[in-house]
Amino acid sequence: LVTQMKLLSATPGKVVCEMKVEEEHTNRGGTLHGGLTATLVDVVSTTALLYTERAMPGVSVDMNITYTSAAKIGEEILITAQILKQGRNIAFATVDLTNKATGKLIAQGRHTKYLGN
Repeated sequence: LVTQMKLLSATPGKVVCEMKVEEEHTNRGGTLHGGLTATLVDVVSTTALLYTERAMPGVSVDMNITYTSAAKIGEEILITAQILKQGRNIAFATVDLTNKATGKLIAQGRHTKYLGN
């Protein structure tokens, strides 16, 4: 399902993608499924890590998503991942999912990844 996501921009430590919400992305209420939202946080934050000097995807240590509003079928969303800090072993990222037309926050994720040595 994330194959329908399009990369808009990628700079060191920041990635912006967009995706149109289709029926297969939704829950019974016809809005973006929470599990898919979590997957988007995981995938896009990991992609942002790949756009750093170390280019290491790491493995998830912790991930938290706060759901603030719904995205409906047909709406386009922006997924913006920013690496807050990348240390020797741990990286911290935030991911905002927003409605492309209105800028309204749909969800915000925080992702911690272990990078190894």
